[in-house]
Amino acid sequence: MEHKYINEMLARADLQQFCEFLISGLELCEIDKLTYSERLNKESKLMEKRIKNISKNEEELDKIFSEFSDATDAYMHVFTEIGMKIGAKLMVQLLCQD
Repeated sequence: MEHKYINEMLARADLQQFCEFLISGLELCEIDKLTYSERLNKESKLMEKRIKNISKNEEELDKIFSEFSDATDAYMHVFTEIGMKIGAKLMVQLLCQD
């Protein structure tokens, strides 16, 4: 008897897959092989270009980036806390199973 589903389960045992499922309820089509830094840089280039295009001068550019940074910091902290709670909940479930 062949158990193909085991390989499928192992293929889904990936942090990107897990995060995508928790955040959006969807399965990723493919895993991104870029580093964290490369993924962040890739996804922020267009936003940075747009902000530079709409700012009138360096002072306004600094203010826009500062405000954007404050907003993304808030998201980072909130989602880090949520992620830690999810991790703790999963750990309790794992430890409490027979």
